Amino acid sequence: MDYLNFTHYDHIKGRTLSFLPHLSAPTDKFKNFLLYPYPISYKINSRGFRDSEWPSDLSNIVWCLGDSVTLGHNIPFEHTWSSILQTKTNIRCVNLGIVGASNELLTKMTLQILREYSPKNIVIMWVFFTRRHKDPWNFIDFESLDDDVNLKNFIECYHKVNNSDFSCNIINLLMTDQPKTLLPQSISQNIFHTNKVDYGRDLFHFDYKTAEIYVDHILSKLT
Repeated sequence: MDYLNFTHYDHIKGRTLSFLPHLSAPTDKFKNFLLYPYPISYKINSRGFRDSEWPSDLSNIVWCLGDSVTLGHNIPFEHTWSSILQTKTNIRCVNLGIVGASNELLTKMTLQILREYSPKNIVIMWVFFTRRHKDPWNFIDFESLDDDVNLKNFIECYHKVNNSDFSCNIINLLMTDQPKTLLPQSISQNIFHTNKVDYGRDLFHFDYKTAEIYVDHILSKLT
């Protein structure tokens, strides 16, 4: 399966008002949604990702993987960590954020990139350990399994990517809402995590100030 073509994004193309809070949402969510000061639009490229088209030369780009946080759900694309990283480095950063992505899916995407493109730098923002994935990949779901089982699954994903035979600088991040306290030290010391310092339009996804903290770490690790 080609994990770098995500045509399932039809539900997001050209639609911005579909992300209004549910009627049962707290009043502060409606207020923040309506008063959010930045315009938001969703431009989807031919591969189904929220990004411009890929350049013809992929020899010197930074591959950025993650879920809706990486995609930039309910924030302007310019506020995403991949976009900020691109501005600060002047190196093309490809955004491969997928709403609801699991760590298993991110692993499969990363291994495909390693096999097909011989990348220099890949940045992965790992997601909730409880998220699991079933093929075909438009059936991304949440399974409430035993914590030990979910943790073991994540550790396996991490090792598949970071202990592969491919030569690549892989930078590991962990999303703000998944603490790394359960991780063994051998992994914890190699994965960056921070807390949210700001929020997007939906009062859940983080905005550019938090993204900048991640970017500062990435900058210290790029080769």
